[in-house]
Amino acid sequence: LGELDFLIEYKDEVLPIEIKSGKAYERHAALNNCLENERYDIKKAFVFCNENVKQKEKIVYYPIYMIMFIKKEEVVDEMIYKPDFSLLM
Repeated sequence: LGELDFLIEYKDEVLPIEIKSGKAYERHAALNNCLENERYDIKKAFVFCNENVKQKEKIVYYPIYMIMFIKKEEVVDEMIYKPDFSLLM
């Protein structure tokens, strides 16, 4: 019933995203079905809409312009230091 707009990896978890432009931004059957399915174990979802920031259960609503602040976290590999003693000889 319906379709999700986007699925992304966010903080090592699957994050469904919906983009809503009208006043019915709280109606999202596909997103609700996805969040209710225990097999998916989805902890939160984002809905970008023409309203202010708010949270309702697992769904966080953001104004559409805030989509630019979603970014992939940079993973910093362990730094391995190799000492260079060649100048000591």
